[in-house]
Amino acid sequence: MSDQERQRSETYKCPERRQRFVVVQSLLRRTLAGYLDVEPQELVFELGEYGKPALVGATLYFNISHSGDHLLIAVSDLGELGVDVEKVRSGRNLHALAGRCFSAREYWEWVALPADQQLPAFYRLWVKKEAFVKAVGRGIAAGLELCEFAVEPGGQIAAIPIEFGVAGDWTVAELPLADVAAALVVPNKPYVLSCRKLELEA
Repeated sequence: MSDQERQRSETYKCPERRQRFVVVQSLLRRTLAGYLDVEPQELVFELGEYGKPALVGATLYFNISHSGDHLLIAVSDLGELGVDVEKVRSGRNLHALAGRCFSAREYWEWVALPADQQLPAFYRLWVKKEAFVKAVGRGIAAGLELCEFAVEPGGQIAAIPIEFGVAGDWTVAELPLADVAAALVVPNKPYVLSCRKLELEA
């Protein structure tokens, strides 16, 4: 890790969170270095205007997300992208969250679903929204309720704030992972999605 990354790791008071940060940074560096055929320690990162990390001097884009023991690293040469993974948890006040973060159309279509479909549908929409606002580099400040998706499985982007273009500029893929909801948002260009499992070195 860089000196800056080491300093950041020391800001975590909880040893478990500190170790998780170190592991994530290590896997990210190894993954990106593999694509660029360089040593992991050679990579230099910078932060965008709103804090999104990027590689210096490389036309390779990436985004990461982690939830519990799950980590996703998305890499592309198409342009900016966003990824999100969330462990599906019951027992949360989903109606309150949906009321704040879903558009009116999304909310009422979600409420109308049979009860056994509401939990997976909530997380399906949530990760898509998170992945989109990460793709445009703004995070939740972009307004999750303003980024609208079709509610059904496989549903694409229906509306976004005008500053990010039009809905057709982007495409979303639901990632088939067990026990979690996950989504990837990329520019609407032809691409091949390839998935591989990351392994920690012994």
